[in-house]
Amino acid sequence: MKKLVLLSFIAFLTACGNKVVFEENHPFPNDIWQRFEAQEYKIDITDNDVPYCLTLTLRYDTSRFNPVELPLVVDFFMDSTELHNITAAIRLKGRNGKLRGETIDQYCTVIDTIDRFRMFNKCGTYTYRIKQRTSKYEIAGLTSLTLKVEKAIK
Repeated sequence: MKKLVLLSFIAFLTACGNKVVFEENHPFPNDIWQRFEAQEYKIDITDNDVPYCLTLTLRYDTSRFNPVELPLVVDFFMDSTELHNITAAIRLKGRNGKLRGETIDQYCTVIDTIDRFRMFNKCGTYTYRIKQRTSKYEIAGLTSLTLKVEKAIK
């Protein structure tokens, strides 16, 4: 039974990573993300028969930004019609209070999955708009946000 649980957990962790179909980095001017400034990503989907895995990579300065998580709203569109809305959060610290991700000097890079098995109804261009949803008008210390879309392993 323990082996089955372990194998299921490993399969869950490795569901992403098969084939990158989109990756785009957005640097924040002056390392500041304004509250109502959406980061927009346009993704061309040419195969709608497979699930996709969407991950976000956040790079930030730990001396200027150091909460437990960064709450987000992710709006998902096709042809200007909203199809889906995800409330997500990038976890910046583990349960032990230590930073997740890779830290070099005062900069940390953390990767988090926001949608593990996204199916697209048809081929075409999809738009993801990502907004920070903290109570602050602007967040200082954020260097960049990257969206990566991969075909998920079935």
